[in-house]
Amino acid sequence: MMTADVLSFWPPKPDVSRAVAPGIRHLLAPNASSWTYEGTNSYVIASGDSAVLIDPGCEVPSHHEALRRAGREGRRTVTAVLLTHDHPDHSDGARTLAASLDVPIIGMSPRFADEFLSDGQVLRIGELDVHVVHTPGHSDDSICLWMPQQGTLLTGDTLLGARSSGVMGTLSELLGSLEWLRKLVGDREVLALPGHGPAFTDVVESATRVIDVRMKRIDEVRGHIADGVTTLEGLTRLLYPNHSGSKVVFAVSTVVSTVTYLLEQQGVRGIPDPVQRAAVAADVDRYEQQLAERMRAHKKEVDAEVDREENRV
Repeated sequence: MMTADVLSFWPPKPDVSRAVAPGIRHLLAPNASSWTYEGTNSYVIASGDSAVLIDPGCEVPSHHEALRRAGREGRRTVTAVLLTHDHPDHSDGARTLAASLDVPIIGMSPRFADEFLSDGQVLRIGELDVHVVHTPGHSDDSICLWMPQQGTLLTGDTLLGARSSGVMGTLSELLGSLEWLRKLVGDREVLALPGHGPAFTDVVESATRVIDVRMKRIDEVRGHIADGVTTLEGLTRLLYPNHSGSKVVFAVSTVVSTVTYLLEQQGVRGIPDPVQRAAVAADVDRYEQQLAERMRAHKKEVDAEVDREENRV
């Protein structure tokens, strides 16, 4: 593993291809924000005469050109664009990039995948065996890519080392996925390449840290509900009093995932008071209905814009 330079040098300049492990190159997407830290990590896995491009992350032409150049180095053929999950900061640009290469998008996203991957599937890229590991929690379609021969794990947004990511899937699944990664890695020496931020080697410790933080948050939410705070708005204000702007969305999603986890549990592990449980469940239902309505409205806007563009043509 190329750990020395990889672990000591961060952040690199966007669109600059650099080797981070045997057969793997990293390019930082130029989409830095409060959500993406310094930007999304795009990767190229290349071996023999083939390559796969991972998580383009933006619609910036210079980034696409840098990815194509890295994938085609040594006259290799790019065979696919792979998404570790379909959140916009990873999937933006995927269709454009795939179309420019005339290759499919592969992954577990119902919205994007032309070819669906399955848990445990092994992708053969040249001489490399890349194992697909379904790790739902951050999103329903999240996957990690495990290369046991060289001890390299691409973690997507399931695990970001010392940094944190939201729960847009379910918290119970995320905790299960993190536990599975701990077992998968065990006592091996592993280089983890995340969807955001620098590479790290303390996979087991990082997963344990996230689990501990989430369990502490679960206990806090359970305590506030027991004290009579049964609305998502009230819980968010108590847990994230200093959040504003776009960070409120992150805070609410974390609270919703934690409350949903508690509603899945029985007895003292969940919300034992039936009145409080019913009140919390009703508020979660209202939130989900409002979210679904916003998603429908957004889809109508997107469809209308597509229709306008087609009419212009």
